Formats: sequence, C-alpha cells, structure tokens
Amino acid sequence: MKTIKILSSFLLILIFTLACSSSSSSDGDAPSCANLAAATDAAEVAFNNATSSNQEQLCNAYKTALQNEINSCGDPSGDLQARFNDLSDCNVAPINQSVITVTVGTLVKTFETNITVTTVGPNRQIRAYDNASVTDFIYFTIPVGTTGANKISDFNIHLLSSDYNIMPVDEGGIWSSNITVNSTTAINGTFSGYVTSPTTGADLDLTQGTINVVL
Repeated sequence: MKTIKILSSFLLILIFTLACSSSSSSDGDAPSCANLAAATDAAEVAFNNATSSNQEQLCNAYKTALQNEINSCGDPSGDLQARFNDLSDCNVAPINQSVITVTVGTLVKTFETNITVTTVGPNRQIRAYDNASVTDFIYFTIPVGTTGANKISDFNIHLLSSDYNIMPVDEGGIWSSNITVNSTTAINGTFSGYVTSPTTGADLDLTQGTINVVL
C-alpha cells in the first residue's frame, strides 16, 4: 500500500512538472507585445518604401501585423485600429508621387498641386492644393524630423469657401494621426477624424487620409 502511495505521488509530481514545462514553453513561443510592435514598425517601414510592384503585398503585410498586435496586445488608444482602417483595401496613394488624399464623407479628395514644405523654426509647414478645384487646399504642421502619433497640428482643410479645423475633444472630436517618415527626402503618414468650420459650425468626417510627399 505504501509503494502505491509513493508511486501515485511520483506520478502527480511528474504530471505537474510536465504541465508547467509545457506551459512555459508555450508562453515562450508566443510573441511578446514588444516583438509584435517591432514587427508592426518593420512592416510599416517596408510599406512606406514600397514600389508599384510590391505596394499591395506590403500593404497587406502591414495590415496583418497591425491586426496581430491588436488581437494579442489590445489597442487602448485606438491608434492601431485607425492605422488599419486608413489602409482600407490597400488602394493607397501613388508611389513616388507627391500627393495627399483624404475621404471627406464619401468623396475622395486629392491634393497634388503646388505642394510646398516650408521649415519655420522647429516645424515644417505642408500645404497642397486640389488641381480639380484650385481653391481647395490642405495645410498642417509637423515638428522637424519627428515621427509618431499625434504630430500633426494647425490642421486646416479648405473646401469650397469654408475652412475646417480639428474638432476639439470636448466637443466630441476624435482625431488620429501618425507620421511614419519625416526626413529630408520624404514625408509619409496617415490621419483621420472630425473637423469643424469655425465660421459655419458645419462638421465633416475625414477618413483614410494619407500623406505621401516626396521632397
């Protein structure tokens, strides 16, 4: 009887040890949030340096990396989901052509005429006009050389005869932006959110905003 008890105890210890070992191995095999974030950053850099031949492939790879990070690590700020949404169906701005595009409600606006980038103090001022409607333009500033979320400020989009600025948070405004490249040769990024006219009080929903400026 004593032998059976000892054997039973040994089996329990062995089973417990194997279970712990298996769990540790499984945890070790699962990518950490730091690794997933690094994979997302790498996919974003690759996408921003895509060519016309691999743009769609790298766009989809970037979307997959974003979704993996969201699924495993969450997205408290909503920035990852906003970046995922901005990619839409991967039909994004043309490669190696300066253009800023944004969907205003259901209308896609393209700003690709008279694009200027002016450095004033610590900031770069970017302005671009719509060649289909020469009075419409988009303007914003970003700090020189910096990348990351929420770097866009002084945002203004002029449509028809009205200016629209970022809607304040306390008025229900939701805004997301991410500058991924900010170098001496290019500025790339995404943006989306609500804007409001200070003169008319009208509000607009901007989605799928992309910045692709070649200097």
